[in-house]
Amino acid sequence: PRVVFVSSGGMYNTRWPGAERGSCSAGQPYNGQLAYAYAKRGQVLLAERLSKLLPAVTFVSCHPGWADTPAVEAAYGAAKRLLAPMRTPWQGAEGIAWLAVCPRDELEPGGFYLDRRPQAKHMA
Repeated sequence: PRVVFVSSGGMYNTRWPGAERGSCSAGQPYNGQLAYAYAKRGQVLLAERLSKLLPAVTFVSCHPGWADTPAVEAAYGAAKRLLAPMRTPWQGAEGIAWLAVCPRDELEPGGFYLDRRPQAKHMA
């Protein structure tokens, strides 16, 4: 069995603030960009944790790259040019599909992937 969490490079915008703040239950005003970053970072941390708790299941997370999708257009508008070069949706999906079907021994349990290679999960 295998689970592939589709995260985002948007998680690099912030570190995990802890469960209370990450769930927006700390009485702080809602910030959609931070909520997105917290959710995506949470997926990476969840894959890492579950890979240790359930070693019979392969858990990985990934970043599809910046794909030219309606969601990116809505979030960034004209500023999306700063994310160039943009990928097509198919180019973004290719790495996700590979993670779903590649041989298990080619994967790093709990790894965070981009372009079929593990990436740094945290910026120091």
